[in-house]
Amino acid sequence: VTNLPRNAKVTVIKENGDWSQIKTSDGKTGWVANKYLADVKADAPKDEGTSVSKQATVNASSLNVRSAASTSASIVTNLPRNAKVTVIKENGDWSQIKTSDGKTGWVANKYLKEGSDQPETNNPTEKVTITKAANLRTQPSLSASILRVAQVGESFNKVAESNGWVQIQYSSSQTAWVSKGLTSTEAPSTPGEVTNPTSGLEKKLIVIDPGHGGHDPGAVGQDELEKNLALRTAKLVAAQVESAGGTVLFTRSDDTFISLDGRTKISNASEADAFVSIHYNAGSSSATGIETYYYSARDQELAKYIQESMVQHTNMRDRGAQQANFYVLKHNNKRSVLVELGFVSNPSEEDRIATEQYQQQVSRGIAEGISRYFAATK
Repeated sequence: VTNLPRNAKVTVIKENGDWSQIKTSDGKTGWVANKYLADVKADAPKDEGTSVSKQATVNASSLNVRSAASTSASIVTNLPRNAKVTVIKENGDWSQIKTSDGKTGWVANKYLKEGSDQPETNNPTEKVTITKAANLRTQPSLSASILRVAQVGESFNKVAESNGWVQIQYSSSQTAWVSKGLTSTEAPSTPGEVTNPTSGLEKKLIVIDPGHGGHDPGAVGQDELEKNLALRTAKLVAAQVESAGGTVLFTRSDDTFISLDGRTKISNASEADAFVSIHYNAGSSSATGIETYYYSARDQELAKYIQESMVQHTNMRDRGAQQANFYVLKHNNKRSVLVELGFVSNPSEEDRIATEQYQQQVSRGIAEGISRYFAATK
């Protein structure tokens, strides 16, 4: 990406084992080995500041809580999006917080939202569906900058409407405008259970396997790590399965590394009816879509049901259900599939898959796909 001389100042924005992702003074980002970096202690804010007491909510998909107000400080814990915290001290761009389980540490203010209200996405939301290929713009004007072209069938949460334009939730942190004439509007619906609670999932045990974890981040995007997205989706799928009368067994339920052999042993030792491994993809910056893999011909139909249901719910590009020689599938004696739920290497797709809307859509698609499979094979 670039080359830096000795004593060049950089900002560490992400850490992964022995490597750090940095941002240079001219705005370039890239990865370097930690051994070639020295912490500039004088630039880090001191753990002193103004004492306060107020509630806040995490607005990042995954937030590291550190022992001091510095990106080079050790990590105390990690919080998911919408976690509630108490701010107890403020110092410049940093806040000292207390978590729900009593841990204290420092986080950057930009990743906190004041107040502890439930996220808006839990409320019924009017949907806007693209009916013709449409430019998504930064403002309600034909002269405004274009963020990207939305394809027929894509759906977004509606934010507002003004003079023939509709404002939509483009990503977790950004809205966009689209011409109303290129859209249709759906009635509000509440995210929640699989349509029929007595569906094919009733009394089924499903092993849910969030890919990667711990020291293994999986695919790395500009803002997201595959391991965090996979765990987030897995927990939503679990909620869907349980709401439909099923039971869930996780291979991991937190940021822990589990070997491939360990994952298959958990599945094989259980009485599971199916095993679903959840992943996010990496490729070129223009790669798009979702896909489902199976190893045994026995599992092909399960893969097809899940793939079809995910595409229906998300309107993502359909990359199909296909055979693959993945360890967790090949060495699994249960019905087993592996899903790839979008490309973190594509910045616009990364933005979308990190939204609460997409997470609800794809998790519901997975659960309903499993349900339809079992309903059809009774």
